[in-house]
Amino acid sequence: MTKTCRECNEDTDEPVPVALEHVASGAGRVVYLCPLCRYALGLVPLDQHPRDSYGFPLYEAHAL
Repeated sequence: MTKTCRECNEDTDEPVPVALEHVASGAGRVVYLCPLCRYALGLVPLDQHPRDSYGFPLYEAHAL
């Protein structure tokens, strides 16, 4: 499944879901990054979020 990275706007065959985009008027969207941007930004993949995170972006401990 090819998705466009939210950070670099390049298409990737290995999209990593990192957050849920919340909107007040309806359903939100999943935010996808390419593996390089996900690592560079230090974001935790969505499937590794704690159950109570509500999908907001989480940063890994090593991120600056």
